Amino acid sequence: MKNLLFIALFATLAGGCSSTPNSPDLNLDKGEITGKWQLTETLSDPGDGSGTWQPVENGRTLEFTSNGLVKSSTSFCHEEDINETSYDNVENMISTDCGENTFELKYEVKDGDLYVYPHNPRCAEACGSKYEKIED
Repeated sequence: MKNLLFIALFATLAGGCSSTPNSPDLNLDKGEITGKWQLTETLSDPGDGSGTWQPVENGRTLEFTSNGLVKSSTSFCHEEDINETSYDNVENMISTDCGENTFELKYEVKDGDLYVYPHNPRCAEACGSKYEKIED
């Protein structure tokens, strides 16, 4: 059941956003992003603008290290078990090579929360994930 929930969540995120709801903060201090974050909410819009943030219980975790790595409690890829990849703190981008495809996620820290949005492929409508910091 947990895997099914993750697959549904990742499919929503990787399914393709025409624009992110919030502009990333390109002056993000690396100290703000390092640490462990837990998924608490997801945003998915059915195409009519009615999408709202929905709570997630026991969401996946992302851990950003000071040396440019991000580790996930679940795989970044659909068919491969890749739980660690790099992030670019200048572009605010997580990029994962998943065989023939590269998945890119944009991120920003806003009001103490981490927001992650699909960059490539993008969602057709608004979508994203919200994380709370659980460890520095």
